[in-house]
Amino acid sequence: MPKKLKARYKPERQGKHLNINMEYETTVTRTEPIVITIGNFDGVHIGHQRLMHELRNTAQQLNSKPVLITFSPHTLIVVRPDIDVRYLTTLEEKLALAKKYGGIADSIVINFTPAVAAISAGEFMQELSAHFNIKGMVVGTNFSLGHNRMGNVAFLQQYGQENNIVVHPISLEEVERTHISSTRIRALVSEGRISDANELLGHPLTLSDIVRRGAQRGRLLGFPTANLIPEAHKLLPADGVYAVRVSTNGPLSDGADASRVYNGVVNIGVRPTFNEKERIVEVHLLDVQPDLYDKRITIDFIARLRNEQRFANIDALKSQIAADVQQARQVLN
Repeated sequence: MPKKLKARYKPERQGKHLNINMEYETTVTRTEPIVITIGNFDGVHIGHQRLMHELRNTAQQLNSKPVLITFSPHTLIVVRPDIDVRYLTTLEEKLALAKKYGGIADSIVINFTPAVAAISAGEFMQELSAHFNIKGMVVGTNFSLGHNRMGNVAFLQQYGQENNIVVHPISLEEVERTHISSTRIRALVSEGRISDANELLGHPLTLSDIVRRGAQRGRLLGFPTANLIPEAHKLLPADGVYAVRVSTNGPLSDGADASRVYNGVVNIGVRPTFNEKERIVEVHLLDVQPDLYDKRITIDFIARLRNEQRFANIDALKSQIAADVQQARQVLN
């Protein structure tokens, strides 16, 4: 669990155990009535947001608190270790998006392990019910949980009848008759089709990370950049240049403490003009140069401008960056 995430939880509520096989961190108490939804919710796309809207409505009807139950790490990393899993949102990004776009501020984050993956649907629900005051569940009609995914909607409805839990299944959104899924959005992001991905997400694709010190070539070129090296499983858009908006939180070099939003240009790639090999994210803010070193920033990807390319010389690169900045202004203003 990222240290930054832990700081968001109330200290007296951390480190609780369901049993020897399942651990969690949460913002809710054991006794307060809650209505839950369960899943990876990668990307928090518009289908997820509709489900969260129904979660809030159901919780209000049952005089309960709406709560998101999710997993860390992503379940595929555990159940399919043979594949290279890339996710749209880190846990911290997911919880922030769920609050901003889904209106869900409370969560139970379960540490997902092979032991948890082996738990049956019945055991999973029994453990949750033993440690939380669950009044209702909201799930998609294609939802399932537990070992071999045996806990489908029919199972949950039967469990709900036996345990006085309201189970509300809903069909998820469709766009152009195509089911919205995180898998489809990941494919669009991998191709650099940011506008199409954002349409299905219902919000800009997001990257949140700590600014690191780089070679400072951008400053020498006249376009200083903040450099990010996202965690290994974070899915990045295809290499290229993007128009973005950048949010900062906390005190900056001028002592200001308020959150700010800047327009910017991002380059993702290996910087072929300089024969580099490490893939990084470089963001140049338009018209401002705050000291962002060691600060967390959030990048919202708005539009793709061009592919990454090798330039014959530094002057050609500088000329193209200036053109990128001008194009970004037009896109963002």
